Amino acid sequence: MKDIRRRSSWTRVGAVTVAAACAAVSWTVTTLPAQAAPEGAPSPSAPGRPADKAADGLTAEVIAALQRDLGLTEPQAKDRLTKQAKAVQLEGEVRGKLGADFAGSWFDPQSGRLVVGATSDAGAGEAAKLGAQSKVVPRSYAALESVVTDLDSLAGKAPGKTGDRAPNGKPQAAIRGLSGWYIDPTTNSVVVSVVKDKLGREAQDNLAKYGDAVRVEYLPSAPTATADFMDGGDLINGSSCSAGFNLRNPSNGKRYLLTAGHCVSANQTVTGQGGVTFGTVRSRWFPSFDDALIETTNTAYWIQGPWIDTNPSNGGFINVSGYTDAPVGTYVCKSGIKTKLTCGYITGKNETVVFDGVNTVYGLTRHSACVEKGDSGGANYAPGSVNRAEGVTSGAVLYGTAKRCGSAVGQPTISWYFPFADSIAFYGSAYGVSLW
Repeated sequence: MKDIRRRSSWTRVGAVTVAAACAAVSWTVTTLPAQAAPEGAPSPSAPGRPADKAADGLTAEVIAALQRDLGLTEPQAKDRLTKQAKAVQLEGEVRGKLGADFAGSWFDPQSGRLVVGATSDAGAGEAAKLGAQSKVVPRSYAALESVVTDLDSLAGKAPGKTGDRAPNGKPQAAIRGLSGWYIDPTTNSVVVSVVKDKLGREAQDNLAKYGDAVRVEYLPSAPTATADFMDGGDLINGSSCSAGFNLRNPSNGKRYLLTAGHCVSANQTVTGQGGVTFGTVRSRWFPSFDDALIETTNTAYWIQGPWIDTNPSNGGFINVSGYTDAPVGTYVCKSGIKTKLTCGYITGKNETVVFDGVNTVYGLTRHSACVEKGDSGGANYAPGSVNRAEGVTSGAVLYGTAKRCGSAVGQPTISWYFPFADSIAFYGSAYGVSLW
């Protein structure tokens, strides 16, 4: 089958988590080891499977994580999730209605509403009619996208529409020293990330031509992938990476697991908890993209379903149904073997990131949930009455020799995941897969 690129999901069983231990290049994320169901355990569809969640669909673990990581009370967390679910639904409608006037959107936690930027009073009025807050700004989203496209081209990105996957070229001197770039709708600008004293003269001159459409952000260290290094012969059944989402092909019954591309190599045999064989890597993308599809070959041993572990690898679980590509400002939670369940909010979309100074990945979502080495490939989702898949963990900015996330050392937390919307667009077409 010709391999062209998209996303997947991961494994969990009764009271135990089914997840694959993955490994590859260097990123801050841990592999979630897979585990078989104990003998006599109910099947995923059996009525005896515990609900493990409140009537509103939220588990105690998720509510506790939102309170701990975001400083919310339980009523505040539930109210916020209800309002942001409405904002996510409204965003697509507004974007289509405003057309060329659209200048980006984000969720405002103070008002609990979607804010939409528009380049004209008419566009702002249209957004307000649809139920959003509106703000007139100087640059359209398309104008900001043109800056990103220009920088991506200098980084060597191959031209093509969303869903295409092709080899990329070498980066040019004009982006030397840049760690990443993305559109920030809240400031109507493109944010360019730079590690202090690493910016080359040609890159400075190139950025100057964009004027105030570009805002420079200084990072304390370069972004790094959140899996431990994985070379031929190294162990993969430990905690080098984490499982993402379980997928399946309903027409032929084949089962799969989605994880990060930097966690595995092409055709690699992946093992889960206890070193038990899980499956074989059928498609792997990194750099440029960061996802991989593992086909379950040991189907007699592993039980899969629409589950995410809330305390990897053997904790409680939540169900995931469908996926979103939520706007800036909305809450997300992630599950991984190193930092377990953590929550934050989306701070950037469609970001280009240069990991470890050499591996460029496009289209990442930036967020503030704690991520560290071993969490790579883990499931990121939008919590709520219905939990929606958002993506698989890619990497983070880590602090100190201990390589901790920002929140662990009193600093800003910067993490990234590769969007599920991108993965499923690719793998759904190439392999006929969908969420469980």
